[in-house]
Amino acid sequence: MVNDNQKIKKTNLSTQGYRGTRDFYPEDQRLKNYVYTKIHTVLKSFGYEEYNGPIVEHLELYAAKSSEEIVREQLYSFKDKGDRVLAIRPEMTPTLARMVAAKQRELPRPIRWYSIPTCMRFERPQRGRLREFDQLNVDIFGGNPLDEDIEIILTAIEVLKSVGATLEQFEVKVNHRGIINSFLSLNIKAPKELIPQILRLLDKKEKMSSEAFQTECKKIELNEKQINQLEKFIHSSIEDIIIILGENGNDAIELKKRIDILNELTQSNCVKFSPEIMRGFDYYTGMVFEVFDKHPENNRSLFGGGRYDNLVGAFGTEELPGIGYGMGDVAILNFMESNNLTPKLKKETDVCVIRFSENDRLEALKITSNLRSLGIKVEAPVVVSKFGKQIQSAEKSGAKAVVFRGNEELQNNLFAVKWLATAEQETFPNKADGYLNFFEKLKNS
Repeated sequence: MVNDNQKIKKTNLSTQGYRGTRDFYPEDQRLKNYVYTKIHTVLKSFGYEEYNGPIVEHLELYAAKSSEEIVREQLYSFKDKGDRVLAIRPEMTPTLARMVAAKQRELPRPIRWYSIPTCMRFERPQRGRLREFDQLNVDIFGGNPLDEDIEIILTAIEVLKSVGATLEQFEVKVNHRGIINSFLSLNIKAPKELIPQILRLLDKKEKMSSEAFQTECKKIELNEKQINQLEKFIHSSIEDIIIILGENGNDAIELKKRIDILNELTQSNCVKFSPEIMRGFDYYTGMVFEVFDKHPENNRSLFGGGRYDNLVGAFGTEELPGIGYGMGDVAILNFMESNNLTPKLKKETDVCVIRFSENDRLEALKITSNLRSLGIKVEAPVVVSKFGKQIQSAEKSGAKAVVFRGNEELQNNLFAVKWLATAEQETFPNKADGYLNFFEKLKNS
């Protein structure tokens, strides 16, 4: 028991958030809103609809639908008060599959959906990766695979272009799981049980030296001939692959068709065949792709996705082929920063109302109300200070003008406007016509 003479030491709470999470101060949220508005505009222009889902799901959903790495190493899981094992959402695709399966027969085809959910994964925070992040998910189900594959990559390209990127600043690397599966089974003759290990190894190939790659290949008991064939395959063009696979090259022929159409549409060569692109998730079955920043200071994969023909059927419903991708907000913000695309965004205030004393509170609030009724973004005064200081505050807020009623304006039933860009001042009648005239001039300023 603490007696009255004992001093209880006060412990101050830390101002640091949980490692790998972020605080969004107004200027940060401003940029986030700017990017998301661009994304919404692009995807709605393609006919995609926004959806959302719960931030927690039953653990078994992720155990069945996410990669082994996510489930084993990165999942935040817990038991609720009913002793149910749940997990915080590490990605959106399993939830998407569950939702589509639940109403599969009711949903009109094709299903074009997108979402920007907050996700969490327990991993080491680094550039481009945090524990808490928002991730754009774009998916399409129930259409022709060729048309879906082309469209999904076009949406990714247009999202990057919407934040100011040019086609020279990034590239889309594509591959097909059917190509590598055919090559491993028929050309290398790798045992079926080794194929998942080889796929995981190829997924990491870009971050490894040739010597390290060969060492890892030997660990899974590939011989010299197989390793040489694998390395030759990795450096082959799509045309080479078609020849190598011969009569088993239909997937390569189909992939080349997609590359040719996309490059014709974009009038560029931003879409390229890359045999080393595997994507880590087990549910990809067809075309896979990753988008890379070409800037030397951020030369890395930004995001990716692929075709998953067997995702929905696991819920006991009929198969519904689809394709999609996920793009983290951290990755796109880093891309914008490295390519000098981050805009300087000001607070979205149109007008600031100024007061001169404690006696003009009601008049200032009336002006504020009249201006807001026209859809003008107005900051009302909550502190009375010197005129010059209020002008400085209005300039910092990004306002185009300040509005006030001094003694002369009150006597003549007017309101005054000072335009901050030019320092010009004018008056308008303090009635409906006057406010409408000011509104029109503000819109054109």
